[in-house]
Amino acid sequence: MKSKTQNYNDRILNIPGIIVGLLISYIITLLFFIIYALVLTYTPLSELTLPTLTMLITIIGIVLSGAIAARNTKSKGWLNGGLAGLLYVLLMLFLGVYFVKEAGINAGIALKLIWGVILGAIGGMIGINL
Repeated sequence: MKSKTQNYNDRILNIPGIIVGLLISYIITLLFFIIYALVLTYTPLSELTLPTLTMLITIIGIVLSGAIAARNTKSKGWLNGGLAGLLYVLLMLFLGVYFVKEAGINAGIALKLIWGVILGAIGGMIGINL
């Protein structure tokens, strides 16, 4: 007889893992942004680095969320990671629209969602093999 943990890990979608992956990746993303803000404030680093580092931090967050989401699954790591990446980007877009009134829905959203799924799936493939 299998334990509840074994039955849970046999599921295709690891919903609790996806939620944990999102929470951890958002906390780490927030820490990276705080550190970057402090570096910008207290060093002569130019604000011209903002778009590049914002993109890099976001990519790390998406891949990390996918890896954590797929870590405890036995198969379909790409699916769990892709879903985590999609949710990461959707939540980031929602927060952007909510907190930054100038941010709105534009044509680039579809591209961001696609990249979120792709990067999350890559993270899921990494996470399932850890």
